[in-house]
Amino acid sequence: MNTALRLPAALAALALLVAATPAAAQVATLPNVTIKPAVVINLWPGAAPGETGNIGPERVLPNRPRPFDQIENVSVPTLAVFYPPADKRTGTGVLVIPGGGLDRLAIETEGYEVAEWLNAHGITAFLLKYRVPRRTPGAAWRVGVQDAQRAMGLIRAHAAEWKVDADAIGTVGFSAGAEINVRMSVLHAEPRQYDPVDEADKLSTRPDFNIAMYGGGFANTNNNTLNQDVASRIDASTPPMFIGHAFDDAALSSVILMGALKRANIPSELHIFAAGAHGFGVRDSGLTIAEWPELCLRWLGQLGFLDAPGVRAYAKNFVAARDGGAAMLPRFSVSAATTDMTAAFASQRRVIAATLASGGGIAGYKGVYTSPAAQAGVGVTHVFHGVLFKAGRINATPAPVIPTDPKRAIFVETEIGYIIATDIGTKLRVPRQAMTTVQAVVPVIEMPVNMTPLMGGTTVAADTIGANAGSSKYIVGGQLAPEAVGDLDALAVTLKRDGQTLHEAKGAEAQGGQAVLLMNLINQIIEQGHVIHAGDLIISGALGGAKPGEKGGYTANFGKLGTIEFKLE
Repeated sequence: MNTALRLPAALAALALLVAATPAAAQVATLPNVTIKPAVVINLWPGAAPGETGNIGPERVLPNRPRPFDQIENVSVPTLAVFYPPADKRTGTGVLVIPGGGLDRLAIETEGYEVAEWLNAHGITAFLLKYRVPRRTPGAAWRVGVQDAQRAMGLIRAHAAEWKVDADAIGTVGFSAGAEINVRMSVLHAEPRQYDPVDEADKLSTRPDFNIAMYGGGFANTNNNTLNQDVASRIDASTPPMFIGHAFDDAALSSVILMGALKRANIPSELHIFAAGAHGFGVRDSGLTIAEWPELCLRWLGQLGFLDAPGVRAYAKNFVAARDGGAAMLPRFSVSAATTDMTAAFASQRRVIAATLASGGGIAGYKGVYTSPAAQAGVGVTHVFHGVLFKAGRINATPAPVIPTDPKRAIFVETEIGYIIATDIGTKLRVPRQAMTTVQAVVPVIEMPVNMTPLMGGTTVAADTIGANAGSSKYIVGGQLAPEAVGDLDALAVTLKRDGQTLHEAKGAEAQGGQAVLLMNLINQIIEQGHVIHAGDLIISGALGGAKPGEKGGYTANFGKLGTIEFKLE
């Protein structure tokens, strides 16, 4: 997610500068619009860039055959703020950019009605009334992009005041508004399309996500290619996009855009509906196109943009404390004031995203509370999972020597690991099929940090999951084909330290046995929005319980899977 720059306190006067509406400005009133903004500000402290003449009064466009009202002659662009109900507020904001061919604004259906939809789902809506008709020959989009870039800077400048997170500001554009939206998303790394006027113009214009509905103008439909000035700027910094279009809409722009995003490996979604024409907005329909708002919400939810404020705050504070080496770490159940596991997994996803942002990648997943004894200790009745990172992997040969940190005590756990042979994106139905997904079995020593003393001496399951508490390091031994291992439930595992036996265990200690456990872990991983990829490692949880990671020489015997030797010092 994008992190906006912080403004100095001197910018408190900025709101007063932009809020005054010129006395000469006429504002068109749409007769069917009843929703009222909480705040309306002018985008520019004076005239907008390049505005030199009078284009006529702003007005509702007469006599145009559309089943909604539009406005024209906008020369004083504004930003209107619509708040969701306080008890639904998520902290996410969306800049709403109506269409209208760059000559008018379909601000009723693609503006006010969209703001109502967003508010109903806890999202603050920022409705952009940008300048129309088009001003610049050869770059008709430019004034719209200027206004949109200015609006994004102002939203981030006022983020605290308007109760949104500066790193959770997206855009939704319709038709020509989608062109503005897409262009702003690819131009963010370059200087603005205007000379900066104040501190707000130092903030990022990059949307954290982009919703582009039935867009046009950014692709050449004569040869089915993306316009070069857009295509050349799509790179790893381009935000993820949700794209929607109707099949009976003549434009191919959305399909062309998705092809470019796919080639650039920007995770995005494209939905082409059988019918719906052009300009459907968020209005009711008996067609399947009416499902796009719900699909979009699910997409936003998977990205974390519908998470509750408490979840967001906890994940941010936990990562800061963890990475900063704090003596104590916050507890999810206390900070977020909930033990709800859905919320805990939402926090986990945010912690994972923050961890990945600093480099590395996901290596796989780990089982948590996988035995009846472990479950009884925290009052749960089924298994959970966490995420393993590539940075934590240690190969078993040669025998590693691992330094310990007295401020971060660890456990030593013996586990069975499964290397997955194929991509998995759906749940499994029977345990047997879980084992058919396995390419190889490996012995694993997991060394998770003991979070309990770091969180005040008491933790519950939600604390473990919310923090993705688990292995900072894990040792992986040699691979063996599943058929060569035989009955995994009968597999005997012994752990010794300096020759003293710490535990003897068998694979059957896992709840339901290894096949049932693997199926349950796979299903929960999928349920939480992950895709398991070929080569991922799933470790099945501690066999024999977790042992304090005291200094010494360790030998773990996994029977047919071999032996892992290592030293903690």
